[in-house]
Amino acid sequence: MKQSKNRQQVDTLYVLGAGASYGLSYINSQKRKFVRAITPLDKDFLSCLEQSIPDKGWRRQAIELVLKDWFDRTEATKFGLEQAIIKRVSDYEFLAKIHPTRIKRKISNEEYLNNLSHLLTDYLDKCKSNRSGNTSRFVNAVFPPRTTPEDYRNRVITFNYDILIERPLIERGVSRRKIYFDRLGDDRKAGKARRMSECFAHPLILKLHGSTNWRCERTLFDQMIRGDIDQNKTVPIWIDGSKIPKPSDDVSPLIIPPIPNKPITKTSIFRFLWTKAYEYLHEAKKIVIVGYSCPPTDALARTMFTHFKNKKIEEFYVVDPNAEALKNYREMVDPTVGRKAKWRYCSDFSEYISEELGIPAKVATHSG
Repeated sequence: MKQSKNRQQVDTLYVLGAGASYGLSYINSQKRKFVRAITPLDKDFLSCLEQSIPDKGWRRQAIELVLKDWFDRTEATKFGLEQAIIKRVSDYEFLAKIHPTRIKRKISNEEYLNNLSHLLTDYLDKCKSNRSGNTSRFVNAVFPPRTTPEDYRNRVITFNYDILIERPLIERGVSRRKIYFDRLGDDRKAGKARRMSECFAHPLILKLHGSTNWRCERTLFDQMIRGDIDQNKTVPIWIDGSKIPKPSDDVSPLIIPPIPNKPITKTSIFRFLWTKAYEYLHEAKKIVIVGYSCPPTDALARTMFTHFKNKKIEEFYVVDPNAEALKNYREMVDPTVGRKAKWRYCSDFSEYISEELGIPAKVATHSG
C-alpha cells in the first residue's frame, strides 16, 4: 500500500453489492414472477439460471453441469451463488485427497468454475437497467459529465460482475483503461500494453472479482482458480463486450468468485485492485455502501473492512432493505474509525438517489 501522500484523495466512496444492480434493474412485474432482464441477487442466481435454461446448445449443457455436478444431497439451487461455489470447491478438494473414487465422474473445480463464469457472463450480459433512469442519474452524480477523469474525486468499489454501473461511462466515451485499470487491452494481442499517455494510477471503478467484459486465456484462468499462478506474472487481460466465448474455447471471461483457501490476491491484477480498494477506504471522507452485506463467504472483503483505518471519515451511509446491515457494519468497522463518523441508513437505492443526490425518481420499467 502506498504512503498516504501518494494515495487518491476520495470525497465519496461507493461500495456496491448485488443489491445495487438488482435495484437499478428491478421492475415490479405482476404478470411474471421471473423477469430475465433483472440482475439476480446472490440467493436467487442459480434458480434464475435453472429457469432460463434453453432447449439446446452449450448454455443448456453448462447449466445442467453446474447444477448436477454436485456432491451435496441438497440441490445446488437451494444455495446462494457464492455459498454454492464454496461448497462445491471445498467438497471436491476434500474428496480428492481423502476419498478419490468419489470424484472419478466429476469435473475439476477449474472446469466447473469455467463453465459457471461463462454462464454468469451470458446471463448478466442480457440484464439491463430499468427505464427509471436511475443508473445514468447515479453515475452522472458520482462522475459528472464534462469533467475529466483526472478531476474526479469520487470512486466506486463493486463486488458485482455486471456492467450496469460503468455502461453510461463507456457510452459517454470515458476510457476503459481509466474506468477499470490502465493495462487493460483492446484485444487479445494488447492484453499487457500500456502507453505512457494512458497511465492512470487510480481507477474510477474497482471490480474486485472481475467483470463480464474482461477476457483472459483459459490456461491462466485455470491457474488462478487452482491458486498456482506466478504471483509476479502480468496476466494479459483485454476487453470484449460483444462476443461471449464458449466454455470449450481457449478464452475465458475473467470472473473469480470468492474461493476457499485461494486468495484472489495471488494474481497480480487482483492484488493491485484490492490494494487500491484498501487505499480508497483509508482516504474516503464519506463511505456509501449499497446492497452489499459483506457476507461470511467473502472472507477477504470482511478482512478489508475490519482492518482499514481512516482519520478523515465523516459519514457512513448504508443502503439496504435489511436494517440489520447498518448494525453489522458498525460492529465490523474498527471502533476508532466508526466512533468518529456519522452513521445513516436508507432502505431503498431509488430513495437514496432521489433524496440524497437530489434526483427525482421515475417509475421503473424495461423497454420492449
